[in-house]
Parts: sequence; C-alpha cells; structure tokens
Amino acid sequence: MTTEHTFSNGQLLGAVDLGSNSFRVEVGRIDGERIVTESYWKETVRLAGGLDENGAFTPECQERALGALRRFREKLEGIPESNIRAVGTQALRVAKNSAEFLPRAEEALGHPIEIIAGREEARLVFSGCAHTLPPSSEKRLVVDIGGASTELIVGCGFIAKECESFHVGCVNTSLAFFPDGKITARALKNAQLSAQAEFEEAHQIFSQRNWDAAYGSAGTIGAVADIGLASGLTNGVVTPALLKELRREMIAAGDVRKLRFPGLKEDRREVIAGGLAVLSAVFDSFNIKEMRPASGALRVGLLYDMLGRQEQRDARDTTVASLTKRSGVDKQQAARVAALADKFFTELDPSDASHAARKLLQWAAMLHETGRLISPSGYHRHSQYILMNSDLPGFSKLDQSTMGTIVLAQRGNLRKVEEALSNPALARMILAMRLAVIFAHARRTVHLPQFRLSESRDNGQTVFTLAVDPQWLQRHPLTGYLLEQECLVWSRVGFRFNLQGAPA
Repeated sequence: MTTEHTFSNGQLLGAVDLGSNSFRVEVGRIDGERIVTESYWKETVRLAGGLDENGAFTPECQERALGALRRFREKLEGIPESNIRAVGTQALRVAKNSAEFLPRAEEALGHPIEIIAGREEARLVFSGCAHTLPPSSEKRLVVDIGGASTELIVGCGFIAKECESFHVGCVNTSLAFFPDGKITARALKNAQLSAQAEFEEAHQIFSQRNWDAAYGSAGTIGAVADIGLASGLTNGVVTPALLKELRREMIAAGDVRKLRFPGLKEDRREVIAGGLAVLSAVFDSFNIKEMRPASGALRVGLLYDMLGRQEQRDARDTTVASLTKRSGVDKQQAARVAALADKFFTELDPSDASHAARKLLQWAAMLHETGRLISPSGYHRHSQYILMNSDLPGFSKLDQSTMGTIVLAQRGNLRKVEEALSNPALARMILAMRLAVIFAHARRTVHLPQFRLSESRDNGQTVFTLAVDPQWLQRHPLTGYLLEQECLVWSRVGFRFNLQGAPA
C-alpha cells in the first residue's frame, strides 16, 4: 500500500457530520495520540423533516442545509483539505434527490462529502464515544438515536464488534406519530411499539448478556439526561423510571408546545416525543437498567479515524485483509495485481495520482477476485456485487461503488462501465487495473519490461499509449495478444489504446 504523511502535534483536523436532524462541525488539535477540541458548532437543519411526499428534499430544506454548510466553511478556513472529512447519514442515504443536492452541498462547504452506510456510521459513533469515555476493559453497548436512524453497537476498547443501523429516529418518528405536535397515550405507545418492531430482529445480538454497561450518544439521550439532572430525578443517568415519568408528563401536557421540562433546549422540543419513544423502545427491547451519556459521537469518531489513517492504523486496511481472508483470495496474486496497477496508474500521470485514488485502486485490486468465492465463471461480476453490497467498515458508499466499478471493468468489454469512463480519473484506474490483470495473467512473479504509458487528446478523443519492448512481447506472445485485443475493447467505447514498440 502507498503511505501518506503522518500528522504532527498541533495540527488541526476538521470533521463535519451532516445528520438527519442536526449538522455539526468540530475542529480538533492533535496532542500526541489525543485530539483536543478547539471549536464546535451545531445547527438544527432537520433534513429528515424536509422530505416531500415523493421522498425528495424540499427547496426550503435544501436552503437551510446550504446556509449551514456555508457557515461551516468559514469555521474550517485554514485547515488543509486533507485534514477535513465530511459525511452524510440516513436522510442523505434515502432522499430521492440526494445525488442532485450533493454537488450543491459540496460547493457550499468547499469540501467533498461522503455518504456513509449505516453500519459505518455505527462504527464511527462507537469510536467517538470510546475515545471520550474512560479506558476500560468492559464490553460496552453504545446507542445513538439520530434524526432518521438509530445505531446500536457492542464493542470493547476502541473496537466495535457488532454494529447495526435501524431506520427509526427522533425526527421521522415525531413526524409519523406526532405530526401536529399533539401527544396522546395511544400515539406514544404506538410510536414505541413501532420502534420496538424495528429492533426485534436484533434482540439476540444486543441482549444484556452481551455487554456490561450501556452508553448513549447524540441529542435525544443527552436531552433526556439533561432533563433528569435539571429536574432532580436522576444524577444525569437515564433510567426506566425517568423515561416513565417523562412519558407521563408528556401525556399530561398533550402538546409539545406545552412541555415545560427543565433542561430541555428549544431546538429539541419538536422532536423530543419521537426521541423519547425510540429511547423507551431501546430500553424495553434490550432490558437496559441504566444508560450513561457519552459525548463522543460521530464527529469525534471521524477525527480519530482520520488520525488513524495517517498513522497507518487505517480501518480500511483491516477491512480489506478480513474480506480477503474470508473469501479465500489468492493473496500473492492479489498483491501482484495491486502492485502492477499502482505502477500503471502513477505512470499515466504521477502529479495527479493522489494518495486517495492510489489506495482505492490498490484495495480494489486486492479484492478483485473475491467473486471467485461464488463462482470462477464471471467472477468479476460477483466481485462487483460483493464490494458494493458488503458491510465494509471504513469505506463510504461512493468508495464501494467506485471499487465495484473497477473490479467489474477488469475484464471483458467496457460497455458495462461506459458511463463511468466519462470520469477521467476513473478511466485511468480502470485501464491500470486491466493492464495489471493482463500482465499478471500467468499468476506468477512478473518482471515488467521497459515500458511507457501515457495519455493524450486527439480531436477530443482520449488516447492511451503503451510503449513496450517488442523483444519482450515476442517472448510473451499471449500477453502481446491480450494487449492487442485491448486496442479493440477501448475503441468500442470511444477511446483509443495504442500499443507501440520500445520507448525511446
């Protein structure tokens, strides 16, 4: 794998969490192996509440989000782009017009935004909480109730063992059961039962026998803990008795606008009923006796994940190694193809071959034969399916889609990925992968000949030129034949691939 520079003490990192209820940005300063918060900013955007009848973000919702991101951009000024990571969660995962909204959001923020899978969100939440809780060998259950999803994680130390994401949160539950702000005993009970139905299938995984202590992150749990503390009902720990009392008072009030809970922040009022129903469902489903608030959450997990990547503790390396092992991949062949792909990719444009693109290509190469686990026939299609649909901790949905496209394109015609070829960087990655597979076809150590690989334009057409020592090609006729066929394959999708003699 390629390496990246390591961070040094005093450098700043920025994390942006585009949650379904609130957007958050946190800037942290590296202090040894710790990250110390320098600044934090939160804005209530309610993406999950801004979906129209067709499941698309309304114009008003988009403007709220874009305004917040423009303000976040100012908070991140002066931090190198490589030190910033922004992610979107459930509302961005499900919105019908998410793909159209995302470029506008990235322009407003001035930084790329990854949409992460639910389990990846859960892993990062656990990491954020674990880094802010006291060190312990206990097995911890962490619960994160967001605007449109709830994450449950069991882990020990900094490692999440079991992660799951459920499509129920404080905003979507409030809209479904308390749309006009009215609270009745029946609505509150139905909201809780609906959430419990979501959690039912995970009862065995997160049952009390699998953890020692329960912690909660994000707004709902923090809000309930604050109410308990401010009202003198608890010392800040959430208990079944506290939840029962809050449900009783909500029903008595009858309307969210009439709630007078001490310690309840105004921006939490509209969604507290839905959040309380979901939290009560969590307590009942998993027999929780007490839950302590944890301050870390997703944004802190992002900061430590960035630090880990730079310090060569990248969760994605662990994920790739694990999937390679589980799928019985020929590790030597995978490493061989990964090394060759990197050589070809950097030869095309050394100045533009970013660390991120090189690593993504190499991970795809390490996993390009995972589909053989299903069948040796058409394994490239099976490999694509595995990479796009598996739970791959550390990778965004876009990362998985990109790797899936690369492994699908490793052999056969290119019409199946013709749309992806309009992205110049992705076209180079695909060419590098195909050449690596060709040169490594014998599945043994490859001693590359003298070669030159370049890219140019001719009347608007992209031209790839590979110059190879002709004497080497004469000694390797099958490789020469495959390279000649490559010329035909690329010509069918509007590219030119030229195979020439020895470079000058």
